[in-house]
Amino acid sequence: MQNNNPYAAIQSQYSSFSKVSRKIADYILKDPVHCSSISIQQMAAELKIAESSIIRFSKTIGCAGFTDMKLMLAKFSPASVRTIFAELDRDAPVERIGRSVFSRNIDTLERAFELLDFKKIGAAIELMNQASCITIIGVGASGTIADDFYIRLMRVGIRSAAIKDSHLMQIASRQAGPSDVYIGISHTGKTREIVHALELVQQHGGKTISITGHPNTPVGRVSDICLELYSPEQPFVSPRVAQFSLIDILYVSLAIRHEESVISNIKGMEEVLEPFRLD
Repeated sequence: MQNNNPYAAIQSQYSSFSKVSRKIADYILKDPVHCSSISIQQMAAELKIAESSIIRFSKTIGCAGFTDMKLMLAKFSPASVRTIFAELDRDAPVERIGRSVFSRNIDTLERAFELLDFKKIGAAIELMNQASCITIIGVGASGTIADDFYIRLMRVGIRSAAIKDSHLMQIASRQAGPSDVYIGISHTGKTREIVHALELVQQHGGKTISITGHPNTPVGRVSDICLELYSPEQPFVSPRVAQFSLIDILYVSLAIRHEESVISNIKGMEEVLEPFRLD
C-alpha cells in the first residue's frame, strides 16, 4: 500500500486530469466518506463510467488500485478539503483566523512533503552543484520566489542571478552555455515566458530545472528535471510555504557541500553589513 495522501495528489494533479478523471475527483472531494465505503461497481454505476477508468484514476494518484485508494481516503482526513469560508465568518476573532491560516499552512507543508520526489530533487542538487552559474527565472508572484532563491544562494557565495523581466530572461537564456543551469519557477507550469526561456537554454546547451505546482505541463517538457510540488487549489491557501521549503532543501543541500567557503562567506557578509546596523 502506498503512503501518499490521495487528497493531496488529487488537488495537485487536478488541472491535468481528463474529463472522466475530473468527474471522479469531484465525486471523491464532494463526499470522501461515502467513497471510502462503497464498491467499485457502485461508484462506476453512480458516475456512469467504466470500472477500468476508476482503477486507472486510483493509480494516477499514487494508489495500487481501488481498494488501496479507499484505504487511503479513510486514512487521511478530508477536513482540509473544505474551503476557509466553511470555517470562518466575518465575526471570527483574529486569533481563530490566525489558527486556521497556520493550520492550513502546516497541512500544505505536510502534504507537499508526502508527494516530493527525492530522487529528482537529488538529481537537481547535483546539477546545480556542478554549475558555473545558477540563474533563476520567474514572472509575477514567481518572480519574488526567484529573488528569494537568488538571495539565499548569493549569501553563501554560490554564483547566481535572478531575472524577472520577461524580455531580459530571453536574452540571457540565448547566452546560456553547457556549464549554466537555469531554474524556471512557474506555479501553473504554463507561463509562456518561462517555457520559451528554458527552451532557449536547452537549445544552446544549458541545463534546465523547473519548479511547478502541476504535473504534465509545458514547463516540464522543456526541463531536464521538473520538480512538481503539491499545490492547494483553495482561496487563501498559498503554495508559497511549500515553494520556499523546497528552495530551502536545495539551498541547504548545496551549502553543506561547500561548508568551509559557506562559513567564510557568511562571516564576510556579517562584516560588510555591520556598519549599517544601529546600536
